[in-house]
Amino acid sequence: MKERDRVARARSSRSTTPARLLVDGESYMAPWRTLITAVHPHPSVKINHGATFLVTDQQGAIPLGSAGEYGLYSADTRFISRHELRLNGKRPDSVASVRLSFRHARWHMITDSIAGPGGDMREARVAVTVDRLVSLHRMHEDLTLHTYARAPLTVLLEIALESDFADLFEVRYRSWQRRADLNTWWLGPNILESRYQNQDFVRRCLVRAITQVGGITYANGALRIPADLVPGEQWRLCLQYDLLTSDDQIPTLAVRSPFDSGEEDPMKQARSWQRSVSHVEPADIRLQFAYERAIEDFAALRLHEQETSFDRWMPAAGLPWFMALFGRDSLIASIQAMVAQPAVALGTLENLARWQSDVDDPERDAEPGKMPHELRVGEWAHFGIVPHRPYYGTADATPLYLLLLAENFRWSGDADSLWAFKGAAERCLDWIDHHGDRDGDGFQEYAPRSQGGYRNQGWRDAHDGVLDETGAFPELPIGTSEMQAYVYGAKTRIAALFEAWGDASRAAVLRREAAELRRKFIATFWLEGAGELAFLLDGRKRPVGTVVSDSGHCLWMGILDEERGRAAGRRLMQPDMFTGWGLRTLSDHHPSYDPHSYQRGSVWPHDSVIAAAGLRRYGMNEEAWTILDGLLAAVMCFEDSQMPELFAGLPKGEFAVPVPYRMANVPQAWAAGSVLHMVRILLGLEPDIPAGRIYLDPALPAWCSKLELRRMRLGPHEVRVSVERKGHGRHAVDADAPGLEVVRGVPPWLEIGAD
Repeated sequence: MKERDRVARARSSRSTTPARLLVDGESYMAPWRTLITAVHPHPSVKINHGATFLVTDQQGAIPLGSAGEYGLYSADTRFISRHELRLNGKRPDSVASVRLSFRHARWHMITDSIAGPGGDMREARVAVTVDRLVSLHRMHEDLTLHTYARAPLTVLLEIALESDFADLFEVRYRSWQRRADLNTWWLGPNILESRYQNQDFVRRCLVRAITQVGGITYANGALRIPADLVPGEQWRLCLQYDLLTSDDQIPTLAVRSPFDSGEEDPMKQARSWQRSVSHVEPADIRLQFAYERAIEDFAALRLHEQETSFDRWMPAAGLPWFMALFGRDSLIASIQAMVAQPAVALGTLENLARWQSDVDDPERDAEPGKMPHELRVGEWAHFGIVPHRPYYGTADATPLYLLLLAENFRWSGDADSLWAFKGAAERCLDWIDHHGDRDGDGFQEYAPRSQGGYRNQGWRDAHDGVLDETGAFPELPIGTSEMQAYVYGAKTRIAALFEAWGDASRAAVLRREAAELRRKFIATFWLEGAGELAFLLDGRKRPVGTVVSDSGHCLWMGILDEERGRAAGRRLMQPDMFTGWGLRTLSDHHPSYDPHSYQRGSVWPHDSVIAAAGLRRYGMNEEAWTILDGLLAAVMCFEDSQMPELFAGLPKGEFAVPVPYRMANVPQAWAAGSVLHMVRILLGLEPDIPAGRIYLDPALPAWCSKLELRRMRLGPHEVRVSVERKGHGRHAVDADAPGLEVVRGVPPWLEIGAD
């Protein structure tokens, strides 16, 4: 606790009908508070449970005319667009707010100068405590009032409520749609319903009083409730907000507040997740704080198909705007999370297999076997204004699916339980060979197949995230370097699972194809004169030499030989790429460099940690440590040691703290996952449960001389690993892994072969 206090002190010291949209990364991210709130004029508070989330201002309000992100959302719809409290016409001042968990927030407010009965000049102070708890398709709200007057006092509590039922894309793009069939009425005693219908699309918001209070009225957009306050006693109002998507839904009315004593713990599900994960005890307190925060972030980002099924879930991409199925993001985050909880992979594999395309639909960039990019269920997706039903404009989710499936096999060792995914895996491979390779040259390429499709379909999906050496858009179709590396890694690693399924011939073919891809990749993408890796092949098959961070992904997959891999690693660590906090996505020598942009020179933590994993694979431990140390220094500057999606690519020496990106999603899945990934990198942890082994190749830096990982699940085994750095770079390993052989060194599938 003393160390925590020391760190805390150190931190404290320093409308028309919408048109079809072309979505890009820069405008795709709605404005959102930065983590260093002093540099952002509009901080907000966010809580969520799955894809149901609340965004308010610091005062706990959803202000009138919330053109920004504020609102209560579910099913990609803003159900509440205004929520403001008044006492006798005055807005209370919020004097304190706290986010007690990802689902629960509390505000304490004070209203001064409330007139006494009959206009008594002895004016009173009234305190209001507001508790809000978000559940799937529901929010519960408790309002508790206290008066500090000398005599009983009656006040008028007003809650200004509006429901615009705006689609999430409307809010993000500020492109407003006029809605005619929108009505509010009393559905029954103390039950207010707002309803919107457009043909077969229905959204309903029910606001119901759980506590028995008399005299509730609704007029001019506000609930009005008289409150008789007695000094020394509390007056309480409990409201339930049900967010419904059909006329058939009849939600259950809670009989009491979930905050009441004796009720079931509202955080039970989150705590069950936190009890199930691996625990770490590092010598470096920064890693401890960041790991615990990352586990909490994963709890917040879990997506469930239905309220009654919590054993299968997948991570959403980020809050607030990406609480949805996201192929690439969910897959990478699940790979990162293996060290914390391997079971995460199953929900992701199942959900994505359910949406694997079986049609050819150019409007949605769908092709047979392709894994989805993004699924939405709001009005715009329902009527095809945006193609997210789902949209398939991702070129890397399909090989990443195979990588996650292969990881799951090595961590679980159970080929029989994965047999259900064999068909999905075969369809992924067919898509890679026949659709991902558009021209039959052996490389993966992408290009949108409709006017509304994404121009860029790799992880750098901003409209300007992929540029040539001059800053121009490369000619389509484009084949980026990391796409080839993902396919190489997928074919190499999934081969073992096909062998376990009894298909040795398919496994042999996959290994031959991977070896041929590696040979062609080195011959084509390696720029011998510059001694570095090309970013991409453009539509004319010209290698484009833009210096970017994507080569780190290639090192992670091991597609380069040792000499070229180490050269690519050294290039990443040059000052134009490494800021001191992390790796820039684009060299600061490039004419389009902008450290405050989305993908033209910003730092993405997941991207940097993937590069660190690649550097370790090529024996560049010092360089890997440098990146991890920079990111841990950065995360301690952010609120609650919470890793953001990205931050500005300014040099560390230019500003005392990392500068936030104004529209970053926080929490964000692969940002949180980057912290979990660090643990695996430092331990050199690679399970091979099918063979009954666990490989350990630890490399701890001096700043983290000890690291213990406890309660790690590997198939049916629970494992503890403790590593201590000794002199001259030696490491003492103490592993408790009943039933498993502990092997010191690198597993065969991570060895770097020659060209």
